[in-house]
Parts: sequence; structure tokens; C-alpha cells
Amino acid sequence: MPQEIDAKALAEAIVRRRESKKLTVRAVAAEMENVSSSTLSRIERGNLPDLDTYMRICRWLDVDPAFFAVEPTGKKANRKDSVLQKEDIITHLRADQLLTTQTREALITMIEVAYAAARRNIFPDESQIPPTVQG
Repeated sequence: MPQEIDAKALAEAIVRRRESKKLTVRAVAAEMENVSSSTLSRIERGNLPDLDTYMRICRWLDVDPAFFAVEPTGKKANRKDSVLQKEDIITHLRADQLLTTQTREALITMIEVAYAAARRNIFPDESQIPPTVQG
């Protein structure tokens, strides 16, 4: 299935990481090597980088390049509802640099398990669950 890069999530991840390290755009560009500060500024404003620059950014962010992969926009627009889908939630979690890798993967696993259980309709009937004992 073809995928696109979530430019907004990429930009937000760069800005969060740069600000957490208290670095200027110029300093980050220098750390990435062969990325100009003007290119990095454009990416932070939501423009998509070329593939080489994208890979350098992912290395600097220490994330798998697939973290920012999303369903193509045209396909999303054809969905019957505008509710976030499991893949959208996972993409946002993977892009969130405030979470540790362990926390991020635990949350993703929990979401995948919950969706799998919902598909198999194995959640207990809420009417069968006794009310919590009040203390």
C-alpha cells in the first residue's frame, strides 16, 4: 500500500527535539550534515524534504523512517467517518519524541490488542461487570 509522509508530524517532532536540546535551526542543520538551515526551516513550516534529507532527519531524531508514514490523503478523504483510525493513532505515537521508546511501543501494543479484541468482539458486556465498591 502506498504511503505518504506526515509533514506536520515530522515538523512537530523536529521542533520538539530542537527546543528540548535548546538548539537553533542552524545548529541542528549543522548536526545533520549536508542539510541547510533554510531547508530545515522550510521543513519545520510543513514542507516535505527530499528523500536524502528525510533520512538524515530521521537519523537525527533517532526514529525509524516509517514513523511518519501515513495513508495517502486521497484515501483518507474517502473514509466514511472522520474519526481517527488505529493507524493514525500509532503514527502520532511514533512521532511523539516526548515518549520513551519503551513507553511508545507499550502504548502501540495496547492499542493493537484493544482493536484486535474489538474486531473479535471479545470485550465483556459492560452490563455484566459489577459496579466498583465505594469506600
